[in-house]
Amino acid sequence: MKYEIKAIAMLMTLSGVSAFAPNTFSSRVSTNLFADADVVTGPKGKAARTKEEDLALTLAIIMGHDARSVTVTEEQFVAQKTEEAAIVDLDPIDVSIPYDANAMIAYEASDKSVSFDEFKPTYLAETVAYIKSKQPVDVSIPYDANAKLAYEASDKSASFADFKAKYEADAVADVIAKKTAKSAE
Repeated sequence: MKYEIKAIAMLMTLSGVSAFAPNTFSSRVSTNLFADADVVTGPKGKAARTKEEDLALTLAIIMGHDARSVTVTEEQFVAQKTEEAAIVDLDPIDVSIPYDANAMIAYEASDKSVSFDEFKPTYLAETVAYIKSKQPVDVSIPYDANAKLAYEASDKSASFADFKAKYEADAVADVIAKKTAKSAE
């Protein structure tokens, strides 16, 4: 039924198309590619002459393919359904995992010196601490890190704010001097 609806829709789409044009290379082809497929052609193996004949031949080809495309025999289909029915009758298998399965596994591996109810909170607290220790560490560098390092190495006779202003002015003057020296070369 499904293929008949598709075939009819295809035939309706093709209703404005003229008959198949003959293959210009047919004289060169010595074998029929569709010999085993029971392909229906027009009179004496020629192309259809009218739209109606073309549609009828196309429908015959589609329906022939539908008849050939069965993948299992009726006996195989019945056997498959019988197997499925036997499987359905089996007892269901519980594949759920308990919420505290990790704690239970760790408890089983422990010396069991305490009860599971006492072990579980300790295990969870240690696990949370371990996970937190694996969190990313801030490795950002402050904008004025060079000035802070230079200040720490200095005699600290001035405040950091005054030292930073002088340090940045000296750094800018060094860059300008190097740029001027390089462009003079």
